[in-house]
Amino acid sequence: MNVVESSAQRQLDEAQALIERLQQHPAERAAASFRRIELLNDLGRRNEALAACTRLLDEYAARPDVGVVVPCCQALRLLAHMLRQMHRPADALATLDRLIAAHGQRSEPAIREHIAHALYQRTWWIDEPEARCEACDAMSDLLDSQPDAALDAWRVEARLLKAEIEHHRGLPQDALATLEAVIERFDGSSTDPGVVLRVARARLASVLNLRELAQHAQAQVMCLAVADQIEAGLADAAPELRIEGVRALTLFFDGFGIDEHANRAELVGWLLDRYGRDESSQVRRMAVRRAYDWSVGLREQDDGEVALAACERLLATFGADNDAAVQRTVASALLNKGFVLLERLNRPEEALAVYEQLAKQLKDTPTPELQDTLSKANAGRQACLKRLRKADTELPPELRDEVRDKVKQGRKHGDAGESREAIALFDEVLAAYSASPHPELRRQCARALVHKAFCLVALDRFAEVIAAADAMDARYGADPSTEMQETVALCLQYKSTALDRLGLHDDEMRVHDEIVARWGNSELPDLRGRVVGALFRKGATLRQTGQLKAAVACYDEAVARTTGAREGTLQLWAAKSMINKAKALDKLGDPVGQAKAYRALIARFGDTGDAALRERVANACEWLAEAEGRQGRVEAQRAALEAALGRFGTALSAEQRTRLTRELQALKAKAFGRAAKQAFDRVVRRKA
Repeated sequence: MNVVESSAQRQLDEAQALIERLQQHPAERAAASFRRIELLNDLGRRNEALAACTRLLDEYAARPDVGVVVPCCQALRLLAHMLRQMHRPADALATLDRLIAAHGQRSEPAIREHIAHALYQRTWWIDEPEARCEACDAMSDLLDSQPDAALDAWRVEARLLKAEIEHHRGLPQDALATLEAVIERFDGSSTDPGVVLRVARARLASVLNLRELAQHAQAQVMCLAVADQIEAGLADAAPELRIEGVRALTLFFDGFGIDEHANRAELVGWLLDRYGRDESSQVRRMAVRRAYDWSVGLREQDDGEVALAACERLLATFGADNDAAVQRTVASALLNKGFVLLERLNRPEEALAVYEQLAKQLKDTPTPELQDTLSKANAGRQACLKRLRKADTELPPELRDEVRDKVKQGRKHGDAGESREAIALFDEVLAAYSASPHPELRRQCARALVHKAFCLVALDRFAEVIAAADAMDARYGADPSTEMQETVALCLQYKSTALDRLGLHDDEMRVHDEIVARWGNSELPDLRGRVVGALFRKGATLRQTGQLKAAVACYDEAVARTTGAREGTLQLWAAKSMINKAKALDKLGDPVGQAKAYRALIARFGDTGDAALRERVANACEWLAEAEGRQGRVEAQRAALEAALGRFGTALSAEQRTRLTRELQALKAKAFGRAAKQAFDRVVRRKA
């Protein structure tokens, strides 16, 4: 017996002695009896705990005094919980119904709290969505029959749960009506912090439903209503309410169009002003993460000065924060600042100072994630030193701007599908300046060549794609700068695509191997993405040509190279690799390995907020259900379907949601049919 079990046994003995001494004190005796039941359950002696529950309820069920009723309510709730754990859901629900029927009309606060908990718990234990909605209505009706304001938080909670169920069922209009009724009834009618918090959550839930109904202007107004109301009493707001304030501003941010930079920048500033130095670490974590994502988004749009300003604002707000999670994001922000200075603004001296500061801060860090950041900082430092060593003669500003504008205009044509017009502009730049030794002209020619390769792929001119990639490697493959290496790697990726389209799979896989060999040890996110992408594509080609075991090995290496990665691109490659590995294992006749691969994907990315990853996880849940079904593991199949609908209901397409719901209902119907047949067979055997 370990220390914990010994302590629990000692407490159990003390509770039993107390019960025997309190023969003439029913309330204290009932409380001691319930404590003994809890201890028995904690020790895993569930059958004894069930029997003790029955004895307690039999002994005191008829007594009306509060001191006895409260332990009875506690015993019934614990009994329902144990029955649920024993896979007896119908008995668990019946136990909660027994509690509600026996004491649902009592007015004492201590009893009312147990009734409210039981009502809410009961709704969660009902699987069928329509029945769960009816349970929410029943909870509301019972609570509304007792006009005590202390129950308002539970009244709102019941309606919030109903709206959530309606939302997951694909009924945003019904969910919105439920939420509007909650807001109209309870907004401003109570100063109870629990009610105020839940009304704010009702408003933010309304935002999601309004957006599903394409009522975007109303959704934005609702976000501001929450943010403004919380701001008005920010000094006195509870941490949970301030978290909803951050969520409101985040949802408002997401409602802006991708080109509304000024509005988004103003909103991030608002977020940092109000919540950047909040007492709650969770609030600060949410605020710094949104500010970081904003600065990275600006960097990816080549808006260097604005991206730098966003980094500076984040660092000024959170640089001295002591929370470990905030500091990890601050380290990532410093890394981002160095990248912007070096690659977007070509200011290597300033970038070098940032990388050296970060490397000094993280020199002795034991955290794997920060060690990864340290490696990237050192790689950035080396890139700065190489850039500074290069001779950089002056380039006339007019010529520099002319070349940059031509490349940008070519990119716009390419993005618009006007590939021939784009190629004409790129060819002008290449014809005029491809022989120039100047770093800026070399950089623009490399950009022109890689974007030309992209346009040639779009036009199915695959032989020219291969020629462009070979020219890129010959001219710029030895250039050590980060941007050049990333550009060469991307062009080789286009070459592999062209070889694949031409059916030259052996040559294609040699290109993938070359990408892995040349950049496999890089710490830069873009190059790591190219390497993992090459492994994924090689695995896909091997799978296509029937080399399934080799394909699985490629996918395993791709996943291994993304362990601990925070970048969305790398995480998406990992998810895709896990899915393709599972499909290869299916073809190899390994259903156990297939299911294991899907479960690994769900475990790793099940809580992601990224839409693309969430879609893969939802699909993995569906495919896991299929794999479990083929193995005859019906309960596991059902659990996978429930997980897909419960966690990703609103993220699924209407077609997929309908399909999964239909499959789940069919499984439940089969289970009911089997149970009915077993019951019938037992009756027949008894009569025989």
